[in-house]
Amino acid sequence: MLGIPGHIFALTRAQAKKQKGQGSLDPGTMDQVLPKARASRSKPLPTIPPSTVDSTSEEEEFPPCAEPTPEELEADTAELLGEGGPAREELSVAQQTCPTLDGLRQQAVKQANGDVSDSHRVYWEDNLLHTEHRDPKPGAARRLVIPPEYRKFLLTLAHDIPLAGHLGQMKTWDRLVPLFHWPRMSEDTKEFCKSCETCQASGKTGGTPKAPLIPLPVVRVPFERVGVDIVGPLDPPTASGNRFILVVVDHATRYPEAIPLRTTTAPAVAKALLGIFSRVGFPKEVVSDRGSNFMSAYLKAMWTECGVTYKFTTPYHPQTNGLVERFNKTLKGMIMGLPEKLRRRWDILLPCLLFAYREVPQKGVGFIPFELLFGHPVRGPLTLVKEGWEQPLKARKQDIVDYVLGLRSRMAEYMKKASKNLQASQELQKQWHDQKAVLVQYQPGQKVWVFEPVAPRALQDKWSGPHTIVEKKGEVTYLVDLGTARSPLRVLHVNRLKPYYDRADLTLLMATDEGQEEDSDPLPDLFSSTDQDALVEGVVLADCLTAEQKDNCINLLGQFSELFSTVPGTTSWCEHTIDTGDSLPVKSKIYRQPDHVRDCIKQEVQKMLELGVVEHSDSPWASPVVLVPKPNSKDGKKEMRFCVDYRGLNLVTKTDAHPIP
Repeated sequence: MLGIPGHIFALTRAQAKKQKGQGSLDPGTMDQVLPKARASRSKPLPTIPPSTVDSTSEEEEFPPCAEPTPEELEADTAELLGEGGPAREELSVAQQTCPTLDGLRQQAVKQANGDVSDSHRVYWEDNLLHTEHRDPKPGAARRLVIPPEYRKFLLTLAHDIPLAGHLGQMKTWDRLVPLFHWPRMSEDTKEFCKSCETCQASGKTGGTPKAPLIPLPVVRVPFERVGVDIVGPLDPPTASGNRFILVVVDHATRYPEAIPLRTTTAPAVAKALLGIFSRVGFPKEVVSDRGSNFMSAYLKAMWTECGVTYKFTTPYHPQTNGLVERFNKTLKGMIMGLPEKLRRRWDILLPCLLFAYREVPQKGVGFIPFELLFGHPVRGPLTLVKEGWEQPLKARKQDIVDYVLGLRSRMAEYMKKASKNLQASQELQKQWHDQKAVLVQYQPGQKVWVFEPVAPRALQDKWSGPHTIVEKKGEVTYLVDLGTARSPLRVLHVNRLKPYYDRADLTLLMATDEGQEEDSDPLPDLFSSTDQDALVEGVVLADCLTAEQKDNCINLLGQFSELFSTVPGTTSWCEHTIDTGDSLPVKSKIYRQPDHVRDCIKQEVQKMLELGVVEHSDSPWASPVVLVPKPNSKDGKKEMRFCVDYRGLNLVTKTDAHPIP
């Protein structure tokens, strides 16, 4: 860098190299490097000392980069800009011979002969097929029609290369639509972006809707099923060195237990659990996460010896043990609520915090955990204050047998009501959770992505895969082959999975010949006459009918066979009135349809006019025709259903106050 009053200039390495060995920069060199600076100053520039420019040290600190080879330069350019496209002559030949563009070529011929009924112009120019709107917006350009074999190339340039940035569907569409056109371009763009492996792995394409909630079965016996978890590490440690908390919560009473721990090894956890179960008894089921201490052979042996069934949550799905996870949050909040000078002694105050939680009713069961477990209310600080202010009541003598019987009856009634409240709470929770829930089903052998909630690096993909579904283990769990040496097979919750979209399948879809759709049956022939006897014979009778009843039905249908027909008709027996109140007429625009579908619609409308099931109308109300594909097909041909989109009319229609049953 050269410092000159009023100016800052940078001397390149090449220029400094030329000056190597020279004591100073002569004025001629400065005139070449800084001609404008020379012209703007009347005084000559001072001579730069030799120590100001040290080209040798600069070359050592910033060595020159190696020149890339032609092959490397070509590969880098292809990666940045994409592969080369087709030649102009090849594109022209493809436009003239591609069967998917038959409709556009016919439209271009019609318009060349003077037909101006279409909203878009289709024409040939310089042996290339173009289209443009008849009333183009400012800045709109003509669009080049693209055959199927070149669409993937353009979609790759618009989405995959670094200059495209892997943006979303709309951004990719916005790049393509001003310049190019082909049938189903919007659908192809959507499917191309959805099948991008880079976007799927990074999470740009989104995940899947959450699965419906499956509550755990309600238990009525205290400490029959418990949830276990570990809180921590809580730093800094206490004076006793405790950094963890072992938490146990009873599913029936919501009664919590918590033991401070220095370490979370399997022996330490087992010792703390034995201390808890020695007071309340051993449970039948234990639910925990997949921590190494809980899954150790040490604890599994203890559960087996004690007759305990242990159940583990799926990885990164803590909702299975949500009761304990929610208590962990409450417990940490109570610790943070302690005065700052007492937070380092939370292990000593932990029994006080547990008492505070056990003393108040829990929303799920509607009872106090202490009362559900011991059968009587607990005396807390507020009770002591109240008793100190009131006249102490004389204790009523009661026989021990009567007390035990009353306690049993009272606790049974408490647990019955608590179970009922918990059932209602679970139903309400499921109702709210499942409002937008969708149960996605996967089949063995299907490829999926697996969500990784904890990424070791900031720029690492959030989804790994594709992996293969091996087996469906439960309603919302699957055994997935992760392909890793450490854990090749793992049971995962469906919320961590999303389907993998293969771009090879999309390539076949984009190459589908639109001209073949003309050979399919867009609409079934509803107006062909059919033999009435064949219709009667095709009637399916319920299996619950006896043979005599089936014969009677067949005879009855045969007597009135003339009433059966596939030809639509009309009736004047009833009339339907649509009440729209004072609403203005709703006139929806027609939907654009391909030429072969448009011709089919015209034929069907003409047939319905001939049959008298429809008539011409001059009403200001208008609803567009839409073709809905049928889920099944016939003889390999696609079938469409002729429908009318009445959504605009339905918005202003007044419904009946008393619907017809």
